[in-house]
Amino acid sequence: MRKMWLRILIDFFIIVFILTLIIGIRAVMPPRLKIFILPNDIGLPYEDIILQTKDGKKLKGWLIYSPKSKGIIICLHGYPANKSDILPVVEFLYPSFSLLLFDFRAHGESEGRVCYFGLKEYLDVESAIDFIKRDKKIKDLPIGIWGYSFGGAVGIISASKYKEIRAIVTDSSFANFPDMVKNYYKNLGPLKYIFSSFSIFLGKYVFRSDFKENSPENFIDKINCPILIIHSINDDFVPFSHAEKLYELANNPKEIYKVEGKHIGLDRAYTNEYREKVKKFFDTYLIISEPGSEKGRGYGRNF
Repeated sequence: MRKMWLRILIDFFIIVFILTLIIGIRAVMPPRLKIFILPNDIGLPYEDIILQTKDGKKLKGWLIYSPKSKGIIICLHGYPANKSDILPVVEFLYPSFSLLLFDFRAHGESEGRVCYFGLKEYLDVESAIDFIKRDKKIKDLPIGIWGYSFGGAVGIISASKYKEIRAIVTDSSFANFPDMVKNYYKNLGPLKYIFSSFSIFLGKYVFRSDFKENSPENFIDKINCPILIIHSINDDFVPFSHAEKLYELANNPKEIYKVEGKHIGLDRAYTNEYREKVKKFFDTYLIISEPGSEKGRGYGRNF
């Protein structure tokens, strides 16, 4: 009888391991979703651009330039998605701001087969910053970030590393990635702890990626620019507690903007309140100032 139960237990863990491996491979190699809309479809001028990362990936993007720009916003999509998913959401920032959208590695039209959930995607943001600094039209514009979900998490990590980022807006970002993995398996009850532990193990030893090190909560206190954290109190995938944690750890000036709705879908971003909130934030903290001047950065304001 003891041998039988031991065999059942071994078989159970083998099945869990195999299922976790299959799910893990599908997660780090997301399906490529098609570009379904172009900027000129909604009346925005644009040029196709290629970004080159320091680790050799070519990323495809769009530069939506406005001669009236007060700054340029790098817009970061979620997972698994592409730049066209967020285009209708951020178009309201034009023409006050120029926009730069691109597909993360392993997404859309960009190179790469593996998604690293922030462990390497900050290099994608760095390539966008490098492009801006080389382009004559936009090289003198202050740089902001707007990021949704996975893109918001990458934005936080990036803002902690690159001083060129002067203001950041995150919408629905997670704070702790291992907690997100547990939440992914939430419908499995107590088994979620076994599956999530195997996922972290496989990430480290199979995909050679320590997914305990890509949590935005480990980076946000190193950000020295203003941050606006947007999150739904009803988020069914990334609990609102993640936003509260990020806000608690963030430096001033900071604000948390509570909205309603599910995690998937950005219908709230089409409301006047949302747009006015985001635009006012960038208007306040992302204005052109004299080289070397702190004027317009808003540091030290009661935000």
